[in-house]
Amino acid sequence: MADIPEIPKKILEAAYRGNLIVFVGAGVSRIIGCPSWNEFANIILDDLTEKNIINYFENSELSKLSPRKILSICWEIYREKNLNPPDFNKIFIENEKLKEKYDIYGALYDFNTIYVTTNYDDQLDREAIKGRPINHAETSTDEPQGAVVEQIKIGRNIYKEEELLISNLVNGNVIHIHGSINDPSKAIVTLSDYMSKYSERDGRIQVFLNEIFNHYTVLFIGYGLEEYEILEFMISKIPKNERIISHFILIPFFESQKNVINYQKKYYASFGIELIHYFIDKSGYPHLARVINEWAKEISPISRPKTALDKLRLIDEVLK
Repeated sequence: MADIPEIPKKILEAAYRGNLIVFVGAGVSRIIGCPSWNEFANIILDDLTEKNIINYFENSELSKLSPRKILSICWEIYREKNLNPPDFNKIFIENEKLKEKYDIYGALYDFNTIYVTTNYDDQLDREAIKGRPINHAETSTDEPQGAVVEQIKIGRNIYKEEELLISNLVNGNVIHIHGSINDPSKAIVTLSDYMSKYSERDGRIQVFLNEIFNHYTVLFIGYGLEEYEILEFMISKIPKNERIISHFILIPFFESQKNVINYQKKYYASFGIELIHYFIDKSGYPHLARVINEWAKEISPISRPKTALDKLRLIDEVLK
């Protein structure tokens, strides 16, 4: 289909080897009604206005800045005034009708790969929990106990930023690297937060991302203009001598932007990332849901976790 990009062979091969990691950005959750970064920033500005901390004019002027700058300023105000920001659980909430219409997270989780997200929402968490074996008594009595243990080992666990362990890179696992609605006090929100986390030479995120970009194939989905600062922080961790395309980013364009596509491809190629484009002239940004649904039909049947031998080799490389 002309409006569905072909899946690169390297992505299919990585899925088959248990070597594919999908990074999920805000563009995915926005399709089911969660706020974009710009909308999130405006919600925070309005909260401060309602609390009479800033006035309407200040709100209007600050709203012209980038979302990241707005959030950085507002978070500093909350700290100065000893106030709590709004409840993340009430902000990062889906629209039930949109979620049912597009089911993008269900299709994405059907990839049966490893998931790393910079989003605060818990949509991937819910997909992981949905198919999680609860206990042996609720499984088939015909299956040996070892089968249940193996089911748990293959994933469906959810990890926070302080749990960024290489051993958690297992198919079905969901890893939040910037915090989540379940622990908003530790969310990475401001520019200062990002600089602090990503500048630690031997910090947890640094070690974790270096492992990912050096030993896995990464597919970025749902990253747009509002998240370029975040994305550039991450892709700057890819070795500068990396010239072989081993990572991918899926980005929407309008057909009139064909020249822009070529420029963007050159930019990402310098980091060893291949840009996969798809056009949204007919359906708009929700067309991503259709792309993911079609891709899931090809990736799901072949995706599998790493073999025990693969894991041993990985451990050997890490210990060298």
